[in-house]
Amino acid sequence: MKQIVKNFNNLVKRIIFKAQNKTNNNFTISSFNKFLITLIVSLFVCLFYLLIPHLYGKVWVQTNIESKLLHEFKINLSQFSDISYHILPAPHFLIRDSEILVNNIDNQKSISKIENFQLFLNKDTFFDKEKMSIKKIVISGANFTLLQNDLKILNEFKNKKFSNNKIKINNSNIFLQDNLNDIISIIKIDKAILFFDTEKLLNFFNLKGEVFNVPFTFNFTSSTDPNKHTQIDFSSKLLKLDIFNKFLIEKNKLITGSNAISFLNSRINTKYNINKNLIIFKSDNSKVNNSQLSYGGKLSINPFDLNLDIELTDYKISKLFNSNSILIEFFKSKLLFNNNISIHTSINVNSESKNEIFNNGKINFNIIDGTANFDNTRLVNNKIGSLVLINSNLSVENDKLFLNTDISLDIKNYNNLFAFFSTNKKSRKEIKNILINLDYDFLNNQVVFNSVKIDKEKFNDKSLEIINNFNDLNNKNFHKNRLLVNKLFDLYDG
Repeated sequence: MKQIVKNFNNLVKRIIFKAQNKTNNNFTISSFNKFLITLIVSLFVCLFYLLIPHLYGKVWVQTNIESKLLHEFKINLSQFSDISYHILPAPHFLIRDSEILVNNIDNQKSISKIENFQLFLNKDTFFDKEKMSIKKIVISGANFTLLQNDLKILNEFKNKKFSNNKIKINNSNIFLQDNLNDIISIIKIDKAILFFDTEKLLNFFNLKGEVFNVPFTFNFTSSTDPNKHTQIDFSSKLLKLDIFNKFLIEKNKLITGSNAISFLNSRINTKYNINKNLIIFKSDNSKVNNSQLSYGGKLSINPFDLNLDIELTDYKISKLFNSNSILIEFFKSKLLFNNNISIHTSINVNSESKNEIFNNGKINFNIIDGTANFDNTRLVNNKIGSLVLINSNLSVENDKLFLNTDISLDIKNYNNLFAFFSTNKKSRKEIKNILINLDYDFLNNQVVFNSVKIDKEKFNDKSLEIINNFNDLNNKNFHKNRLLVNKLFDLYDG
């Protein structure tokens, strides 16, 4: 292009020189006019050059674009409704209302509908259309629809070298669906970019978007060198959450990696190995707030089967049952109540807080065939005795989380029990066991007692009426609840 402008400038000078000789120096052109003429003609030549792709045949353009996208970018673009050429902001072809196809088991299927698909061209090859090359791609207003099987295709794609030229995505959406075509979540894409970094020799993918109204950033890097790690970084400032994952695929296809999750004042570090569908993991110097956390377990993916053991040191047991805890929110999501999920989890926890009712405990959580329970969960008060959950059932109804269970209270020292409730000495009788059946509402922290037995003696209706005056289990109502308990001890004959 520079050479063309230079040659044209020399041509203008020769013409002007001849004109001056013919007019015997009576005709002169100022230097400014020379510059102005040269500038105008140069602009005209540039404009003509930039418009050359407009002269390419439309059928030829479509055929070659499809071929180059598939070969270089691994994009199978189809269903063009309109294709046009534009020189601003840079020379590019604009394709409207297109689709991206992927190979399914039986046939090809569409995973995206795109409003605007822009292909920016390399300007150095316009005179030879056979050398036409794509400099970058910009996708806008796209809706990507991905099923579970489509994610497997994308997983295979990430192990291949990306194009050296950038793919940018703006103002688009990703619809994640289950195999029944029900939408699981919608990811809004503000900006995304994908390319192979030739300096670092890394595949690079960056996404800024929003999911469940929560803004986040996602970064993915991988190397074509099998001896280097793949890294994934997810961050949300709103949630104060950072997730970093690094892994390496060995020659025997064993995956070894580490994962770090930072959330508020907690940091959970995990080392893991993946062999086919089995994941074995353990903690690595993890903390929840100021409490030490250790854990380990196995996870089978197909079918989903999790065995997990957790140890919490100096942690308030009451926090595990807080209505605003992450654990409760996870239960409310109903994701766990699935016939294809099996979970066996135990949490061993001890508390050094003087304000806690229980000093230590073991919380068991099990999911089998879509039903959840806390059977054999044990909480211990060192001075009084222990509490054990039997025949429990956890369910979600109308966005409320309920637990129905039998609770067996084994009294080690009934005098300490009476001292805890400040029971009148006249009402104190020897008690060894209290058996209760109740319904507990986690969200409202309310309880309904269905039956109560003390040393196998069943409470009468009057006693149950008193018990059900327990309106909630909040600490602020402890004095009121203590008075009700003492009324029950008064009615108990012993």
